[in-house]
Amino acid sequence: MFESLLGNEPIKAYLRKAAAQNRLPHALLFAGIDGIGKSLFAKTLAATLLHTTDHRIGHHPDFHSLVPEGKSGLHAIETLRTLIDDVHAAPFEAPAKVFLIQDADRMQPAAANALLKTLEEPNPDTTFILLTSAPTDILPTILSRCIRLTFQPLAEQDIAALLRQQGHPEKFARLAQGSIGRALDHATRPSLEEPLFRLFYERPSYPELSIALEKIEELSEDEDPVRQNRNVDSLLSAIFMWCRDQHARSSGLGESHLFFPDQPPASSPVPSLETLSKALAEARLALSRNMKFSVCLMRIFDCLRQ
Repeated sequence: MFESLLGNEPIKAYLRKAAAQNRLPHALLFAGIDGIGKSLFAKTLAATLLHTTDHRIGHHPDFHSLVPEGKSGLHAIETLRTLIDDVHAAPFEAPAKVFLIQDADRMQPAAANALLKTLEEPNPDTTFILLTSAPTDILPTILSRCIRLTFQPLAEQDIAALLRQQGHPEKFARLAQGSIGRALDHATRPSLEEPLFRLFYERPSYPELSIALEKIEELSEDEDPVRQNRNVDSLLSAIFMWCRDQHARSSGLGESHLFFPDQPPASSPVPSLETLSKALAEARLALSRNMKFSVCLMRIFDCLRQ
C-alpha cells in the first residue's frame, strides 16, 4: 500500500499500521496544499479497506466520492443528505464503505451540520476521508470528530524526477512549491503567467492595463470552479515569486536561486515582499467576497507601481 506514491512516509507508516491492526479511525482529515497526493492516498487506502484495486476503486459500488458542485463550487446540502442515507445502507459488495469528501472546506455550515451527526454516531463499517487545503475553513465541530493528518510538500527533486519520467521540463518543479499537481498543471496548460509578466515590463496606461487584466481573467476561467480558484491562486503566487526573484537579483543571487530565471530584471524598483504579501492577502480576501479577479489584479499593480 502506497508504494507508488511520493513522500509523506510517516503518514504511510501510520495508515499501514492502523489498517493492518483494524484500528483505523472512522473519520480522517487529510490536510495539505493542493496537488501533493492527498486524493491518491485516500483512494489507495479506500482500495485496501474495500479489498479491491486502485484501478477499480473509482467504480466500486461501496466507494462514494463527493466533489463541490455548480458555479459556487460548494457542497450542496442535498448531496450531503444523500450521502447520509447511503451511510445507513448495507455495503453492496465489500465488507465496508468508504466516503471521500474532496475540498471539505467547501461545505457551508448547513451542509457541515448535516454531516456532523453522522460523524458523531458512525457505523462500524464506514470510513470517512475528508480532504482539504484549508482546514481552518472547516467547522470546529467537524474537525473535532476527525483524526487530522497533515501532508507535507514534496521534495523538489522528487517532483523533477516525476516530470522527467512523464516527458515534461524539470524547470516546473521549482514553481510547484512542493505540489506535483501544480507542477503538472504548469507543464501541461498554456502559460497564464507570461501575459501577466509582460505587463510588469511594458507598464501600459491604465485603460490598456484594465483591458489586458480582463483578458487574463478570461484565461483563468474554468468550468470547474475549484480549478478556476486554483488558477487564480497560482497566478497570485507567481506574482509573489516574480517579485521575490527581483529582490534576489538585486542581492546578487544567481539564476539557480530564481523561480523564473528566464524573466529579465525589472526596469524599476519593486515593493518589499512584506508590502506585496499584504496586497496579495487583501486580494484573496476581496476574491472571497466575489470581487472580480481583474479588479484585484489592478490593485496589485497599483502596489507594484508605487
